[in-house]
Amino acid sequence: MKFKQVRRWVFAFVLAIAFGLPAQAQESRLDVVVKRDKLIVATYSTAPPLAFTDEKGQLVGFEIDLARLIAKDLLGDPNKIEFMIVQSEGRFPSVLSGRADFAIAATTIYPERAAKVAFTTPYMDSGVAVIVRRDANVRSLADLNNEKFTITGQNNPQNAERAKRFVPKAKTLWFDNPSELLLAVKSGRATAMETDVPIADYFALQNKDLVVLPDLVEKLGVANNAIFMKPGDFTWWLFLDTVVNEMRYGSRYQEYSDLFHKWFGKDPPPQRFYIGKPK
Repeated sequence: MKFKQVRRWVFAFVLAIAFGLPAQAQESRLDVVVKRDKLIVATYSTAPPLAFTDEKGQLVGFEIDLARLIAKDLLGDPNKIEFMIVQSEGRFPSVLSGRADFAIAATTIYPERAAKVAFTTPYMDSGVAVIVRRDANVRSLADLNNEKFTITGQNNPQNAERAKRFVPKAKTLWFDNPSELLLAVKSGRATAMETDVPIADYFALQNKDLVVLPDLVEKLGVANNAIFMKPGDFTWWLFLDTVVNEMRYGSRYQEYSDLFHKWFGKDPPPQRFYIGKPK
């Protein structure tokens, strides 16, 4: 056996170990989706304005429209898509098991999450807000930090940590379904809820008895929501990441801007500044 051939094999083996890739090439999920001629996407159905069921029973929302744009880019038809409805605890297993091609489910990027799933570039700048009942006369987190109040949120470690850090005296109540959070606050079971900023703003706009507290957003700053998928498939990740980048900053920005206006009633963050030729 020639030395150069052995060296190439050794080099390929080292790369496979270094990047966590299989020694034998495997079919990318991109090829699977194209052959199937349909996208399978995991999402919520109870998180307005991102993904929810409207009065006609149709699944709608900002994230739903984004997923349809991806189907249009890849398969030429925004309707060549099947949505898999998941709860909070089922969103990561949906992609890790291979049942969904990717998930878009109001999911913030955290390092501990990135250790198990692959995130694209964020499709939306977000953050975490607290929304409270107006009749509770709570104007800040300091006011909410009282044992007579209860804060609710989705059942995950991040929400629990924030409640412990900012309102340790308040009682907590956790749910897996986003719609249960609003019901708990509206019914009086909870005084306040943690949720993503766009959802909080939407709920406050639709419910005049609710108000958003600004100080949690100020304390934590900007977070990022992103599409995620099973790791280890660079080709599939690169396609999805490219599409998101083109929506946020490039050739699909106008479509992205139209969706932003449709669901949030405001302009999205601007595209990258173009530097022309020097004069």
